[in-house]
Amino acid sequence: MKGFFSGKGFKVLVTVVCIFLAVALVTAGNGYMNDFFASFVLTPLRQVASEGVEAAGDALTPPKSNEELQEEVSRLERENRDLSDRLVDYYDIKKQNEELRKFYDIKKENKDFSIVPSTVIGRDPNENFYGFTADKGSLDGVDINNPVMTEKGLVGWVSEVSPRSCRVTTVLSPDAQIGAVVKRTDDSGIISGSGGNVDEGKTEMLNLSEQNSAKKGDIVVTSGYGGIYPKNLKIGKIAKLTMDEYTGMPVAVIEPYEDIQNVSSVVIITDFDGKGEPETVQSSDKGS
Repeated sequence: MKGFFSGKGFKVLVTVVCIFLAVALVTAGNGYMNDFFASFVLTPLRQVASEGVEAAGDALTPPKSNEELQEEVSRLERENRDLSDRLVDYYDIKKQNEELRKFYDIKKENKDFSIVPSTVIGRDPNENFYGFTADKGSLDGVDINNPVMTEKGLVGWVSEVSPRSCRVTTVLSPDAQIGAVVKRTDDSGIISGSGGNVDEGKTEMLNLSEQNSAKKGDIVVTSGYGGIYPKNLKIGKIAKLTMDEYTGMPVAVIEPYEDIQNVSSVVIITDFDGKGEPETVQSSDKGS
């Protein structure tokens, strides 16, 4: 009898009785045992069964042929190209909207202006004063000496024209001869660039009176004299006052409001109230 309790048969019997009691307790509605049985017995069994079914399903699914795989790759490539094209279009439209908004503001503030929005399409690496080529020409109504600006201020003028493009000489160039005034004091002078300031993106205001009252930070605008430039176009601010080493006359170094060295889009002013008569227009290599 003693051997029976320690034998394998007794252990099997005890195991069966325990399982029977667990099932009985569950079916009897014991909440704790029900949760225990569900959590530690049924749930793992369900999980194992589910994974087994999924594995069997994958095993039964036939592999795709080379043609099917190639077609799927081609489809994904087409979708990728389509998304890339849409992204490029989005950025183009966004840029155009931003530029049109800036040009709209210029027109809104200057109702008498006739303007042609234009994009910088080329720069000559041998050009020392950051002149550039824009994508509008005579077919768009652009002519020699038309002022060129951005929403920040004056950039230069059209010095050469072809049917579909134009050459712009900037206010940084010594060829510039632009009538200007200091807005706060009405001191007048001429905007003309110099080699000494161009690398810093600055130009100069010459012919200032010795009795001028200009100071650093003063705003400089076009005078409108000569009929080439509209009056009160912003040019820049005075960065410093100095003396011309040859003439001994006062010179104001001007920092343009626009980053002329890197400008990418401009407005060409083809007409405005007070524009001079044809005989007042100077040669194509000068602005006034």
